[in-house]
Amino acid sequence: MGNSDICSDINDIEELQSEEGDAPIRENANPIREDYNFIREQNPILGSGLDLIGSAKLPMLFLDSNLLIEYISAEANSLFRGYYHLERKPFFNVFGNILSRKELEDFFSCVRSHSKGFTWRGTMAHKIRAKRALYTRTSFIPLSISDAQPSGYIVLFEDISDMYSQQISNMLSSLLQASKLKDNETGLHCERVNHYCRLIAEYLYDINLYPQVDTDFVENIAFLAAMHDVGKIGIPDYVLKKRGGLNELEWELMKEHTINGALILSSYPDPMAKEIALSHHERWDGTGYPFKLEGEMIPLSARITSIADVYDALRMERSYKKGFSHEQTTHMILEQSGKSFDPILARVFQKIHTKFNDVWDTLQD
Repeated sequence: MGNSDICSDINDIEELQSEEGDAPIRENANPIREDYNFIREQNPILGSGLDLIGSAKLPMLFLDSNLLIEYISAEANSLFRGYYHLERKPFFNVFGNILSRKELEDFFSCVRSHSKGFTWRGTMAHKIRAKRALYTRTSFIPLSISDAQPSGYIVLFEDISDMYSQQISNMLSSLLQASKLKDNETGLHCERVNHYCRLIAEYLYDINLYPQVDTDFVENIAFLAAMHDVGKIGIPDYVLKKRGGLNELEWELMKEHTINGALILSSYPDPMAKEIALSHHERWDGTGYPFKLEGEMIPLSARITSIADVYDALRMERSYKKGFSHEQTTHMILEQSGKSFDPILARVFQKIHTKFNDVWDTLQD
């Protein structure tokens, strides 16, 4: 299959995502088990495929050669309930922009290629604002091949959301524990920062101010904010554990923990992890580090984490300072609105600051 054919397929998909499919759609068109006879009449090959595996309790679709959905198992309807309205339309018209353009090129180079068995396997992330992302290991398997092309495809879905989340959680938890060993004075700081960030993110979700603040954003920042200082793994102990102020050289070394953290987390699939590690010391007015970003150039996740991190750092007693009260800390943060902190987020903090104090009281070291 040539590159021009692949580009044509991708362009067709982009057009389909903005208009209805051309295939006739019957009333309440969900071609599930009771539609076997209809499918057999329209496409005997698909009908034969249903006879072979249609009784299996699997989340699956049957597509014709043009990737039009012809059959939806009850298990697929259950798996994707709330994510999509599954019906007799082209696959990518239903599932939308689930693959990037590069991934689509790979997809069509596989499902249209005899040398690759007309088969594609990959991971799909299904996302909507009100629910956690659903991750599926997805397989496109060809049905009977005639005239050098499949007559259709079976699409099998395996829900790997829990496994995916657990693998990521285990990896990051190990990194977090390693960073705590480097700086054991921080106690429950990371856990509290997670809770503070959740409070701000949940408020933003409720007022629907930022499109990117969906359910995944809330859950992810409530886990990833704890990784903000993971880059301290690479900072010398004599700098981390020094009592008193740092000299100029030591301060330059300390600031490198932001870049170290971004490098450590660069392979994490959600860019939020890297954003937080890299940019949580940037300031709204452009005087922060490492790159002196300003305003909305700073990722939202990092702007949220900045307030959470500073609040907790001010409250904590360290070897070189006493802790401040909640009232003193709140005043200092609000005083930095539009300077260190995003003024919108500072106003959010002002509305919910008592909940920050509740977290502090509950999770004191």
